[in-house]
Amino acid sequence: MSDLGERRPVNMDYAVSLLEQLKFFYEQKLLTDVVLLVEDTEFPCHKMVLATCSSYFRAMFMSGLSESKQTHVRLRNVDAATLQIIITYAYTGHLAISDSTVELLYETACFLQVEDVLLQCRDYLVKKIHPENCVRMLSIGDLFSCSELKQSAKRMVEHKFPTVYRQDAFLQLSHELLIDVLSSDNLNVEKEETVREAAMLWLEYNMEARSQHLSSVLSQIRIDALSEVTQRAWFQGLPPNDKSVVVQGLYKSMPKFFKPRLGMTKEEMLIFIEALSKPQDEARLFSMSPPTTVVCYSPQAEKVYKLCNPPGDLQKVGALVTPDNDVFIAGGQIILNDSIATHGLVDLRSVDSFFWFDAQQNSWVAKTPMLCARLKPSLVYCDGYIYAIGGDNVGGELNKRTVERYDCEKDEWSMMSPLPFAWNWCTSVVVHDRIYVMTHDIMYCYFPRGDAWVEMAMRKTSRCFASAAAFGDLIFYIGGLHVVSNSGIRLPTSTIDGPSVTVEVYDLNKNEWRPAANIPAKRYADPCVRAVVLLNSLCIFMRETHMNERAKYAVYQYDVELDRWCLRQHVSERVLWDLGKDFRCAVGKLYPSCLQESPWKPPTYLFSPDGAEEFQIDGELVSLPHVWL
Repeated sequence: MSDLGERRPVNMDYAVSLLEQLKFFYEQKLLTDVVLLVEDTEFPCHKMVLATCSSYFRAMFMSGLSESKQTHVRLRNVDAATLQIIITYAYTGHLAISDSTVELLYETACFLQVEDVLLQCRDYLVKKIHPENCVRMLSIGDLFSCSELKQSAKRMVEHKFPTVYRQDAFLQLSHELLIDVLSSDNLNVEKEETVREAAMLWLEYNMEARSQHLSSVLSQIRIDALSEVTQRAWFQGLPPNDKSVVVQGLYKSMPKFFKPRLGMTKEEMLIFIEALSKPQDEARLFSMSPPTTVVCYSPQAEKVYKLCNPPGDLQKVGALVTPDNDVFIAGGQIILNDSIATHGLVDLRSVDSFFWFDAQQNSWVAKTPMLCARLKPSLVYCDGYIYAIGGDNVGGELNKRTVERYDCEKDEWSMMSPLPFAWNWCTSVVVHDRIYVMTHDIMYCYFPRGDAWVEMAMRKTSRCFASAAAFGDLIFYIGGLHVVSNSGIRLPTSTIDGPSVTVEVYDLNKNEWRPAANIPAKRYADPCVRAVVLLNSLCIFMRETHMNERAKYAVYQYDVELDRWCLRQHVSERVLWDLGKDFRCAVGKLYPSCLQESPWKPPTYLFSPDGAEEFQIDGELVSLPHVWL
């Protein structure tokens, strides 16, 4: 005889069958014992089912008071269509959430205390937070005491403050929420004048009603962070009225120091996706790709910081930093956890993942996945949308041609016109709201508003694995491997450019390519050349060594007027070590205080005082070794 306390697995077939029967009884109005009345609509239901999912109905039907004996219950301030969604969930377990229904559904679920619906709506709203609705989400989270929604929305408000403070939703914030935002150290503002302007706009939106809050609102402005010009204009020569007395009084009482807002501490950095985190030899020992990490390098401070690694140890992703300084990664591949244990080898799976980097939290936030799995897709931001172009897709030539577009506001992807033909190793740039895609000797231009591709002028050289960047009305195509023709088929070769790096320039106004000055690097290992716009200058980040030598890196800067490349700076080996050869490189402004300073820097005892590349251990001269994260 089995133990009475023995736990047995749930019979899922029976559970599903039970739900189907309940749904049938509801639809056929069988054995119903209560009718919910909403406006002019009646919903015959079962008290047991309603009480199971709703604390509100449970208390009503089990209280023993007169309400528990009612056969008809009228619900006020409830939308009939929204109630139908909740009732359907109670009988089927399926919740239909959409952008148009979620807010009212959340409000109704709060009123009826349907916990499961509340949690699903909360998760949906948190995922859908974007700059256009974050202020409204902040108010909703505060209204319904949802801390997760409120905190997530507040972080977005802080991150996008320079654009959201002019929205009507911001001007209608409650006094308490306004103070909470204006007092935050995490506002992403480069000048305190932005905070001052936001405060004044809120006050002037309804000055008669809000004049009582003048002192509390203006006291959130860090006055000594304002420029001297602003201070003189604001605090001196004011007419003698109540408002000026308050403002001048605040100025005199403010301490003569301030803590910088988070946005005032931003540094422009080179972000390296898929930098090696341990020796490649160790990875080969286990027949797997070397583990990678994400680091960023501040050229001014010569410091390296570590970003949170992408979920699932993603590799071969596409990377993008938008003009608004949002960092995204897309696609890639993951290692299947049980593959090594099963047969000692690694199985890799291509994925359609898409993540946004929360710079304040140093964490990756999952967004709606792409429609196709892609390896190394080319990501660009154009005319308010993110595009994922091509990539080493699995599934043949047609998949490699696919192009999809991400709507940041709706958090959804849609397919666009495909590339004219399949390309590997393509690179893309955006100029004047048009996308230019290049590889070999070919370039196509995409017109977003017409959803059409047009072939542009051909280059005089054929190269792949090159890097590209746009600067003004020019597109620079830099480095890469030469491609030779064999029976009409283009094949990559191991040939490198030699003692310098080849550069070609496309002039948008003339629709023509021309050679530009080569980069005078003495030696380098293709394809480790990355073109970027750094500190308002066109630059390249380059690995100046061959594959079998210890990595040396440098940043070169281009002078457009003189058509000349100059060494901007060597990257100290004591700071930045071997990145490998497959890393992605982008430029973004990040907050050092929100990042972890990387232990990439090797121990100082490995270096001799004079900076020599060799040192002594136990009396023997040893070359400087690799140090890994």
